[in-house]
Amino acid sequence: MRKGKQCAAAGLAFLLALSAAAPGWAAETDSPEFSRTPEEWARLQDNTLEYDEIADLIHEYNVTVLNNRVSYRDYLGKDRDDVAQRYRDAAQELRDSIEYPDDPTDTSYATMLMAAQLNETQAKSLEEQADNNVDDAQSVYLQYEMVEANLVLSTKLNLISYEQKLLANALTQENKTLLETQYQVVQAQAGVGSATQLDVLNARQALEQLESTVIADEKDTQTLKQQICLAAGWSYDADPEFGPLPQVSEEEITAIDLQSDIARAIENNYSLKISQRQYENSTSAATRENLTNTIRESKQNISSDITGKYQSLLEALSAYQLAQTQLQVEAQTMAATQIRYQTGAASQLEYQQETYNMASRNSAVETAALTLLSAWETYQGAVNGLAAASASA
Repeated sequence: MRKGKQCAAAGLAFLLALSAAAPGWAAETDSPEFSRTPEEWARLQDNTLEYDEIADLIHEYNVTVLNNRVSYRDYLGKDRDDVAQRYRDAAQELRDSIEYPDDPTDTSYATMLMAAQLNETQAKSLEEQADNNVDDAQSVYLQYEMVEANLVLSTKLNLISYEQKLLANALTQENKTLLETQYQVVQAQAGVGSATQLDVLNARQALEQLESTVIADEKDTQTLKQQICLAAGWSYDADPEFGPLPQVSEEEITAIDLQSDIARAIENNYSLKISQRQYENSTSAATRENLTNTIRESKQNISSDITGKYQSLLEALSAYQLAQTQLQVEAQTMAATQIRYQTGAASQLEYQQETYNMASRNSAVETAALTLLSAWETYQGAVNGLAAASASA
């Protein structure tokens, strides 16, 4: 049994992402013990979530991934005809159970007739699915692989957003200190007649509004943490330690070969692979024509999506560089204010305001670095198979 890390329990979805959880319900991975070294298992089973182990945690402990893996076993070794036969068998079972009522005077005649007709419609639908089936074990496997890859990416992005929330919360606390100082100053000014009671009321109202923001922000942060815990295998109310996040270097970004990455993205794309496999499995001329169009459009959409995400990455890099420059300027202003405050040339309020400005610039740099990491992960995820293959994606 896992030490510290627990799986969610309820609401398992066929191809959907996160599920609800029952606190305290622990589950074991279905991977054999020999698939990893004891050291690797120990690292996964401690109560720390390291950024570089997210993919392994989701593979071993995510409820949706585990459930899909169990479901996939039903498809192992099955080709298109085998999958189609499953639809036909289900249709036949429905047909065998159909009983049309023969006595119109029976009080349940209408209900029984409706049930029989509904089963007839469902059986016909299953038979049509069998005739038009384009899935086999390989296409189903690709669908499950795409779900897992999306879960890994979304969990990384959630963890980045969580760290950004913590930065924002810390800055809000700095702002609260500033507003408290402003409130105290206005109260003192009102006491000597240099400020009105309306000024005092406005200062107090600003402080109270910020306190409400603090409560809302803490709730949003906790929700993000719960989502991360559920995805990585803990219960929603767990309290694991989150390890540090990596930094993206400018050299990594400038080394990108966009055209090469577009080619890789097309080659790796899950949706495109699924469509290509379904085309190979299709027997209907109309279906093959539709899939041919889908494949062609998918390649164009993937190329466009990669280009767009690359531009977003460059914009995130520029924003990070600008934030660093602004921090350097602010550091000079802070140093000057420090001297003025120590010599009595700057008031406590002025010093507190500049302290907040400096904290804000520091936070902006760290936030921009996280935004850059998010853009990097999004771009890399697209290159590695998750680029939008449809215009509506």
